Amino acid sequence: MNPLESLLDRRSYSLSKLGHPAPSEEELRNLFDLVMTTPDHGNVKPWRFIVARGDNMQRLGDLTLELYKRQSDNGELKDKAYRSARDIAAVPMMIMVVTDLDPEHKVSLWDQRLCVGAAAQNIMNGLHLMGYGGLWYTFLANDNTKPMFGMKPDDQVVAAIAVGTPKPHFVKKIKRQSPDRYCFEWQGLGVTPTPLFK
Repeated sequence: MNPLESLLDRRSYSLSKLGHPAPSEEELRNLFDLVMTTPDHGNVKPWRFIVARGDNMQRLGDLTLELYKRQSDNGELKDKAYRSARDIAAVPMMIMVVTDLDPEHKVSLWDQRLCVGAAAQNIMNGLHLMGYGGLWYTFLANDNTKPMFGMKPDDQVVAAIAVGTPKPHFVKKIKRQSPDRYCFEWQGLGVTPTPLFK
């Protein structure tokens, strides 16, 4: 199967559907080598990647519970909070994709943020091509997580990507929507673009 055919089968897996093993040290190196190919206007490299794994996953699960408590109106936790914390602790790895923007650079902050998002997508695609699964998880992407990961006040968590091996009975193809309604061909100035695919 060529890489494009493989990527057409890429999907996200919920936390509970990701098990061991996680990528090895060598595979992580290859993954981040791939990330370095991300389109990066001005070669700013406006990103940082923080990897949690091993025993630190239990600590991350505990911290997740603390985040839920902080966001609760009365400090009480619902079942969802305990399930989420448990599932995060059980995932073998989490990759935090964090901005490290340069406000003095001629490349706009908007472009720099888009670049970091593209890097996160390269991580997702790379994991799939290596036989792993991922989930672009957003609950940890908030200001309360900054002290947890030693981030600067202006940094932002763009993605918390849960990483693991998809459990076999959850590996199946997903029917995707056709791109037809989203793709158009430009017909010139002032002319409404027409559908690209007839």
